[in-house]
This record gives sequence, C-alpha cells and structure tokens, in this order.
Amino acid sequence: MTLYPHQEIARDFLLTRKRCILADAPRVGKTLPTATAAAQNLPVLVLCPAVAKPVWKKAFEQLGITAVIVNGRKMAEECVPGGVLIVNYDLLPNLTAINGWQTLIIDEAHRIKTPTTKRTKVAMKLMKATPVVYALSGTPIPNRPIEIWPLLHGLGIYKGSWLKFAYRYAKAWHSPWGLDVSGASNLPELKKALAPHVLRRTRADVFQNYQHPVISLIELDLPIDRMEKQFDSDALVDNPNLILALDGLAEVMREGGIRKVPLALDFIKGKLEDDPSESLVVFAWHKDVAAMLNDGLKDYQPVMVTGETPAADRQKNIEAFQSGEAKVIIGNIATLSEGVDLSRSSTVIFVEATWATSAFEQASARVENIQKFGIAPAVYILTTRNSLDHTILQKVLKKLHIIDQIL
Repeated sequence: MTLYPHQEIARDFLLTRKRCILADAPRVGKTLPTATAAAQNLPVLVLCPAVAKPVWKKAFEQLGITAVIVNGRKMAEECVPGGVLIVNYDLLPNLTAINGWQTLIIDEAHRIKTPTTKRTKVAMKLMKATPVVYALSGTPIPNRPIEIWPLLHGLGIYKGSWLKFAYRYAKAWHSPWGLDVSGASNLPELKKALAPHVLRRTRADVFQNYQHPVISLIELDLPIDRMEKQFDSDALVDNPNLILALDGLAEVMREGGIRKVPLALDFIKGKLEDDPSESLVVFAWHKDVAAMLNDGLKDYQPVMVTGETPAADRQKNIEAFQSGEAKVIIGNIATLSEGVDLSRSSTVIFVEATWATSAFEQASARVENIQKFGIAPAVYILTTRNSLDHTILQKVLKKLHIIDQIL
C-alpha cells in the first residue's frame, strides 16, 4: 500500500506523538496513515460512525491485518482486546473491555464533545487506559471551543477541569439562564498550547489546483410558520442543539422541510435533466423528508442511506452510487455526512441543511477527492425566503472560520 507524501507526514506525526489529534480537513485522507501507524501497536480498538466501519476494515486489510467489525450490543459486551476491533459510537456504552488495548483510534472525534453523555464518559476512560491514542477529526470543534475539552482532557493535553477551561477559553459568564459557555476567548493562547499535539492541513494545502466549493443559497418562495418568530436566531447559532430542546422548534423545522419537498424535487430534476451525466448527493435532516425525496425521484432510481438503512445496505448503496449504477444518493446528514467517499459527484444539494458548522463542512466535503483536479464542488442550500432557517444559515456560513483560529 502506497501513501501520498502528505499521508506519510501524517503517519510519522502519529508515530512520534503517541497521543495526539490528526485534524486534517475532511477528505484529505486520514484513515490509511492512521491504520499504518496503529499497526505498530496491536491490539487496536477503532471507534467510528457506523457508516465508516467498512472503510476502517478495508484499510487494515490492505495492510494484511484482519479487522473485526463489532455488530450489536451482545458482541460489544463480549469482545476482548485482540487484533483490530471496530466499534461504532452507538455501541460504545455497551463496551466492557476498557483495559488491554495498546492503541485507540477515535474517528470523527468531535462526537465526544459532551462530557455528560455515556459515550463520552466511556471514551474518556478508554483514552486514559490506552497508551497510544489517535484522535481524528476534520472538525474537532463542532461549534464552539468548549466542545473540545473532553478530547483534550482525555488525551492529557489539557489537565484542567471543564470549568477552568470554560472560563479561560469559552468566555464563560453567569447569564440569567445559567452558565453560558457558548463564547470564545484567548484563542491565540489555546492555539499555541495545542500546536505540538495537532496536525492540520486543509484540502488547499494538499490537493493539486484545489478549487474551493461554490456555495449558493437558493431561496424558495414558500409560506413561513408563524411560530418561527418566537425563536432567537442568535441563540440558535451559538447553540444549534437547541432545536431538540426548545418546545415546538423541532416540529416547526420538520414541517418546513416537508413543505420544501415539491420545489426541491423540481430543482433536483432540473439539474439531472440539464446534464444527463450529472451525479447528485442530496442531504436532508429528517428521515421522512429523505423518504419523500426518494419516492419523488424514483424514476431516476436513487439510493438512500439513513439511520434506518441496514448496515449491509448502506455500503451497497454507497458502492452503487460510486460505481455509477445510481445517479442520485439521498441521505440524512446524521448518517451520511462522515467517513464516506461520494466523490463520483461534484454537486451537493441540501434540501434541509444543518446549523452545526462541523456537520455542514463534513457533509459538503463528501464529494471531494485528492484525485479530482481543478474541480470546484457546487453546494446548493435550499432555504425558504425570510425564514428562521435562512437567517441562521447566513450566520452559520460566516462562522465556519472559527476552527482555523484555534487549530
């Protein structure tokens, strides 16, 4: 197996640091150099999104190492250290084998951003118990600096408490509704502290004749739910997860997505008819919106990947798209935005987008590949004119630069 020169640099970085973060931007190619480095210290445990498990298995098999994918809670409870085991985040709370691993790979490590969740607690125990830990993420800070504390603390890069980190780097203050840690402070100091432990290259650094994505907000003329006016767009930009917490907001956004479908189908079909050779990656947020799109595009024989798609079908559908058998792949952002190669296409259409900067960047990067020269990906975001969604997306797009201030 031959690595690109920039991947050889990544491999050597990992081998000399032992406990570090490989923060190369999405699609730069972190899997192969990490597998190569990890092969020096078996047994290896890989934590990754479910959709990326076959990718890791293939990487280790290219090195002549058998890798076992852990499927189901019972298998997770019974697995013991040995060889290479690959576990998805949903099964992490069921993992009982904490000790005995020599290398831990945490792929898409931004998923352990919340200290109170079961997956983060188990991941931090594993990090502290394992001699070699490689954390991988093209977007290690999903939205704000406080989210990187579990990773830094587990790696031993930052030994202080969450509260101390919050006051120093997250501009913590006591608001009327409690401690607000949505801000950012002392970023040059944080960047300097992280520098010895982090390797980050952008696609522009390593791709030949790299062309930045061309992002277009497409405004649809649709009615707006009157309930939208009660929500604060600035608060939602700082705290995108509030969509799950604020009473009524989740349903407002779901209904907004459903209303978009007829016009979205017209837009997608127009793209396919304008260029019969076109392949499209279509993202939605809600599973029922994805299902409606899939049904509306049935004449084009699309494939779909959501959280409800069985594991074997996920990989089969991705391969069908990459081979050209299917011209359109439809996925919900939570399932299809990480760890997969969809580079047959150069066009991404968000029928529903995301307010989390990391998920947006991860999803839109799926069509990029180091072997594609001089092609600017086209990213279309379909939004309703004058809506809460439109207002927030405009602010989110301006916020995407925060990672580079820290890493």
